[in-house]
Amino acid sequence: METTEITVNRKFLILMFLASLAISASFAFIYLDLHAAFNALRADYATLSSKTQQLQSLIESLHQGQVINLTAVQIYNRTKNSVVMITCTLLNGSLVKGSGFVYHSAGYIVTNNHVIEGAASISVTFFNGASAQAELIGSDVYSDLAVIQVGLLPEQSYPLIIGDSTRLMVGEPVYAIGNPFGLSGSMTAGIVSQTGRVLRLGDLGVPEPYGDYLIVDLIQFDAAVNPGNSGGPLLNSLGFVIGVTFAIETAEGIKGFIGIGYAIPSVLVNRVIPSLVNTGHYPHPWIGITFNLNYVGGLLIDSVTPNSPAHIAGLQPGDIIIKVDELTINRPEDLLIYLERYKSPEEVIQLKVVRGNDFSNPLYMSLTLGERP
Repeated sequence: METTEITVNRKFLILMFLASLAISASFAFIYLDLHAAFNALRADYATLSSKTQQLQSLIESLHQGQVINLTAVQIYNRTKNSVVMITCTLLNGSLVKGSGFVYHSAGYIVTNNHVIEGAASISVTFFNGASAQAELIGSDVYSDLAVIQVGLLPEQSYPLIIGDSTRLMVGEPVYAIGNPFGLSGSMTAGIVSQTGRVLRLGDLGVPEPYGDYLIVDLIQFDAAVNPGNSGGPLLNSLGFVIGVTFAIETAEGIKGFIGIGYAIPSVLVNRVIPSLVNTGHYPHPWIGITFNLNYVGGLLIDSVTPNSPAHIAGLQPGDIIIKVDELTINRPEDLLIYLERYKSPEEVIQLKVVRGNDFSNPLYMSLTLGERP
């Protein structure tokens, strides 16, 4: 039997090994270079984002002092291409129409939860008449906000700038753009009638158990809005979104606008929408109490839910919360708005509480917020 000898060329192997090392080193250098460039780009983005926020804050400060404003014509022309009509086909085949606006260049559009709720399919019509099917990304019944996404935006449909609703003043001009009764791209003007309004979700037709909760920090305005405006932007005189139109007051036998509209404030939009985009869900802070909404001088607790954060903290029926952290509570709305604007589940708040009407000897408690069930 013959045997075959295999001759190994050691020089060739060494050259191959050295070449592999050289290639690996090259990839390593490329990776390190790209990593450094990415970090530099991220730092530049953070700096640019910070400067943009500072500039927007300065502009809003000038606007608040009535130094700069745009005309209604300018506001409409700057924003009209970013407002859309939303048509939802329900499971029973009926149609629901509403409004929305472009939030992000990735195709994200903000609207109301009640516009898209129960939809089997969602269609978006843009300013130029083009239509696209949309996917539901996330919704939140407690703020009546939702995010949908389309694959591609028209060239002139830019994301609208989200303003600061906490700077709003009663009497300040506001503008609503939407599709009342299907009349696309309609604009109406009015003023801020009041801020910090509170409505019970059940009074808006939301079923139990959600209907027991309140939607807070609402903007009341008198710009004429009607069915079909829901989900459209409420703009200030800079053309910034300071609210999302979502409800009107009605009277018996009257189906149209009677002078009172409500919008979800942009401070809540800025908290809810990013969470819906990232997770499809928004966790609202929760204490676990019922209270007397008409009480003045604090928040008077009517009942405490067993095993709730309030129960664990030691709150009792009849207690009056008169301070949260550094904020004095004059009416229940003060506490509710503070929590919705600034707090999240798992955060700890400090409460100053009066028990047994003994205002001279208040109690101090720490409470860890839960997530609204």
